[in-house]
Order: sequence, then C-alpha cells, then structure tokens
Amino acid sequence: MSPPARKPFKLGFFTHVRSASGRGEAHEELVRLFVGAEALGYDVGFVAQHLLAGGEEGSAPSPLISLAPVAVATGRIGLGVAVVTLPITDPVQLAEDALTLDGISRGRLQLGLGTGNANIDKYAAFGRDKARATALFDENLAVLQGALAGHPLRGTDLTLPVDGTPLSRRLWRTAGSAASARRAALTGLGLLFGTATLDARTQQRPIIDAYLAQWAETGPVEAPAEVAGSLRPRLGGIRMIYPADSRESALAALGPFLKAGRARLAKVNGIDSRDLTDDQVLASMNVATGSPSQTAQALRDDAALLPEVDHLIAVTNIIEDAAAGLGRKRTVDVALEGLERIAAEVAPRLGWTPER
Repeated sequence: MSPPARKPFKLGFFTHVRSASGRGEAHEELVRLFVGAEALGYDVGFVAQHLLAGGEEGSAPSPLISLAPVAVATGRIGLGVAVVTLPITDPVQLAEDALTLDGISRGRLQLGLGTGNANIDKYAAFGRDKARATALFDENLAVLQGALAGHPLRGTDLTLPVDGTPLSRRLWRTAGSAASARRAALTGLGLLFGTATLDARTQQRPIIDAYLAQWAETGPVEAPAEVAGSLRPRLGGIRMIYPADSRESALAALGPFLKAGRARLAKVNGIDSRDLTDDQVLASMNVATGSPSQTAQALRDDAALLPEVDHLIAVTNIIEDAAAGLGRKRTVDVALEGLERIAAEVAPRLGWTPER
C-alpha cells in the first residue's frame, strides 16, 4: 500500500537583504531575487526587517518600501514581511502603508508581525520600552486589525478604505512561546516559526501544538467579526536548506558557517565549542543539508514541519554562506542557484509542484 499523500504546501524563501555595497545595490538585487524566484515557481518570498543596522546585517529597515519595486517587477509571487516590529510601529500608518503595497501588488502581501527579537535593543531609539514589548504588541495589533477591517480609528469617525482582497486574512505572527502561539490563534493570525536556536521537537513542536489546540478550542474569537469566519490556521516553517552533491561536499562548503554556529551555540549553552559535533550544530540550528534526497529526508523527518505546514520557507543566507565557504562572493546569483536546486531537486520530493 502506498503512503498517504502529504498535504500540499507553498514554497517560499526568506532573505535578510544583506549587502556590503549600500542600500541602492542591495535593493536592485532584491528585485532580481524575487523576479528569479518567481521564474523558478516559488510561491512567496519574505524580507526581514533590520532596524538601525549595517548593510551586511540587513538593508531593509522599511520592508514595505523595499517591496514596492518588487511588486511592480513581478506578477504572481507573494510578497512577505517577516516581520514588522509592531510594538514600535504606529499601527494606523502601518495599515495605510500595507494597504498601499497590497494594492500595488494586487493582493499579494503577506504581512508578518512580531516583537522583533532581532531589534529588541533598538526600542529606546524609537521611544519605546522593551519591557512592554508584549503589551505594546497586543495594543497595536488591536488597532491594526480594526483599521484593516474598516473600523473607526481611535475614537474618531475616520476609517481606512478597504477593498475586496482583505489583508486581514494574510497576517502572520512569530511566536517564541506557547502563550504567544495561543494569542496568534485567538486573534486569527498565521504562525511563523523557525528561529535557529529553537529545537524543532522540544521547543517548536509544543508551540505549534498550542496554536492548533487553541484554534480548535475557540477559533479566532478576538479577530474582527468581518473576517473571523473566513480565517483558518496557517503555519509557516522557516528553515535553513542547503542541498549539495553529497553530505561530504555540503559539510565542506558549510565549514565557516558551522564554525560560527558552533561558537554561538557554545556561548548560549555555556559549553566548550569543541564538545559540539557538526551533526549537533546542524540539528540545533534546524539545518537540512546533504544530497538532495538527504536534504528532503531531513525536512520530512523534521518534527515541526510536514504534514501540517502550509508554507516551507528556505533561508537564503545559508546558501550565500556556503558559497563564501567555497571562495565565492555572496550575490543574488548565488542565492538563486541554491533556490533553483531546492525547487528542482528537494521540494518536489516532498510533494510540491511549481507555479509558472
């Protein structure tokens, strides 16, 4: 008897928009990345937000602006943000900006929201107290969702014009705990997960289970009534994926990446980096690698992915880092080569088929 068919998923990528050449060139490459990924059949691409950062860390402090030229240059691929740091962002202005980009792209925006751990030390520069990150998130989310549903804004009689492709159905939240996952379900948001240091089985799986259990128990009871009935649970798993000719060649290319990851994990866990094997580093950072078949098997065995995941999202920085380990420059062409291999040799083994 053949095994049951797996639930289809959408294939995406995630980029930090890193560049040593300045924001202008970084954004030219971002457009090329999305255009190339769309040609490969990718369903969606997500852009990270890095505030007050150098280009080598990330060149997109305002991802909705960054995605505007992408929207014009593409016609099908989803435009994702992972994530806007909501506690330090005015929710009415965010609603206006998001609706504008969604209109330019004809309903292709996937808007991720979070407290922004990568930006947590920048809160003071924006006049916000990081100790209130969770409370500020909840307050601003209520305003944002109300604005997107056409409700009067903050006690006034002013409203935002909303169209027939409601962005409210395409909101996501990152969750680092079961409590925030349950909040995502109650408010009707999709759940994005994939922080590199959260173990898939012992940490991410309980977060997913809490989200699905809350949704099954109550549904999105805190979402605006206008859209609550059309919402469903959505899971987006972000993973580092690097297929190579063999596991040996993958490990060789990933040498500098593994060295940096080993040092970081040793510091976080208070252990000697020499006590960590390559396999332990890869597992701790949720990396799927090896030959295409081995890479697909690693994703299939991942405790927090298939069959529930709706979006499987590949991080481009590991592709770029592997190229650097082989003596090549980190460029959009390198990223697209890796994304092409994932789309052609890995994702189809998991049941995905490309859209053209």
